[in-house]
Amino acid sequence: MRKLALIFILAHFLLSAQQHQGTYKNHLTFNDTFFGNEEAYQVCYPKEHRTFFYSIFFASGIAFMFFCIIIYQKTKHNKALRSSNDVISEKNRSILDSIHYAKRIQTAILPNQNDLKGLANSLNVLYCPRDIVSGDLYWVHKSQEDIYLAVIDCTGHGVPGAFLSLLAHNAIEQAIIEKGLKGPREILDSMNDFVKSVLDQNNEEGSKDGMEIGLCLIQKTSIKYSGANISLKYISNGKLNEIKAAKCTVGSVQANVIEPPIEHFLELKKGDRILMHSDGIIDQFGGSKDRKITSKVLNELIQQTSGKTSTEQLSSIKEFFMKWKGNNEQTDDVLMLLYEI
Repeated sequence: MRKLALIFILAHFLLSAQQHQGTYKNHLTFNDTFFGNEEAYQVCYPKEHRTFFYSIFFASGIAFMFFCIIIYQKTKHNKALRSSNDVISEKNRSILDSIHYAKRIQTAILPNQNDLKGLANSLNVLYCPRDIVSGDLYWVHKSQEDIYLAVIDCTGHGVPGAFLSLLAHNAIEQAIIEKGLKGPREILDSMNDFVKSVLDQNNEEGSKDGMEIGLCLIQKTSIKYSGANISLKYISNGKLNEIKAAKCTVGSVQANVIEPPIEHFLELKKGDRILMHSDGIIDQFGGSKDRKITSKVLNELIQQTSGKTSTEQLSSIKEFFMKWKGNNEQTDDVLMLLYEI
């Protein structure tokens, strides 16, 4: 019934508009139309006015239609974007889970309590990976009266560096534990051969990655050291000294290697300290002028803190590093070993 009434009203409007175009009598109400009041008439505008109103109505309809289309497309786009973001987030979570699992594996190859047994009061370690996993590796091995300490800095950081650190771990264990080599120089030579073989570096298309290493053999107060780009620093009689490493790496193809690692011998006394570190600490940007720490600044810090216990000294170095870094991103992995005779 409502539909028929509306159709009747609309038809009456149209007929009235044709009969009374341009006339203005009484306003036609719903009751007038429904109950047939012939005395009343609707207001009928001239044709040109009605054409204008129809145009406005039509344009508004078109605009509303486009608005609806835009809203629909935007909603559809946002839905697709949310779906893509969900996929990306899920992949990121999966990747992070894998990296965290890799960290567990890397942590497992670091020295454990058995490796450090008897060294707790002598050895202090500063180990700050830039990312979740690290390209820096420290290695400790105690065999009867012999103690081996190694600081290894592999090419890169994060996941690529971590892969190389596993290779470095295998290389040094093969040389010392499987082959039974004792001298730091021959151990580095063996590691070099191992890395080049695994990475196929004798082939021009092989990997060009490598690692820097500082290796010490401690026999009571006697020290044998050999290094490739990681020097040995030692504090004796309150003075800081340094034995420079050879300018080369373990692995990697270097066209102009004219200084292969050599073996150094050092006699120290009880209470003296030896120290090795990767270049991550001296390459860190920060401070008031946003500059690198540099070897000079680090050496001055080591000298200034040499009167503290070895634990306190390394804590002071770490505190200085964190303060220097401030809110800056960490530049590289950081590793430092401090051993007191």
